[in-house]
Amino acid sequence: MSDYKTVFEDIIRSHKNNAKWDTGSFSGIKSITNTKVGTVGQQFIEWLCADLGMTCAFPLNNAGTRAAQSPWDIKIGHVTFELKTATEDTSGKFQFNHIRYHRSYNAVLCLGVSPDELYFNLWTKADIATGKAGNLVTMEKSANASFKLTKSKTELYHINDFAVKVNEFIAAFT
Repeated sequence: MSDYKTVFEDIIRSHKNNAKWDTGSFSGIKSITNTKVGTVGQQFIEWLCADLGMTCAFPLNNAGTRAAQSPWDIKIGHVTFELKTATEDTSGKFQFNHIRYHRSYNAVLCLGVSPDELYFNLWTKADIATGKAGNLVTMEKSANASFKLTKSKTELYHINDFAVKVNEFIAAFT
């Protein structure tokens, strides 16, 4: 019998991340779990809002602490957002997974992480549900509860435009 550890290591090496992630400033994000990628995105958006002097809040549980489960992730101004974070794939796109438009939130805020830059965009829940934000693809065959939204960099804003674009969105949101 072959040494299973060597075989498994060889297989892992054959599925290495795309070379564009080898030296990127944000390459560390490729070594953490998907759940942690979402946590990183949420903590960054929280920090960014505070740094820009934007009011943000989080859902609280009955004890008055941040809720682990909620239909929305962050409230900026008066708008509740489902927050999604994705890393750039090998074709230069971001796949924002598990968008659920049956939950109670006002809009979706997507944060895209490339090896050296951050991008974002936001859409109303209505734009998500009607396809105006782009084509949603179901994440499960024969199920309509969880979708993914795929976007290229050209469909997102650079993070430097965050304050302007989010404030415009919130001001226009009724």
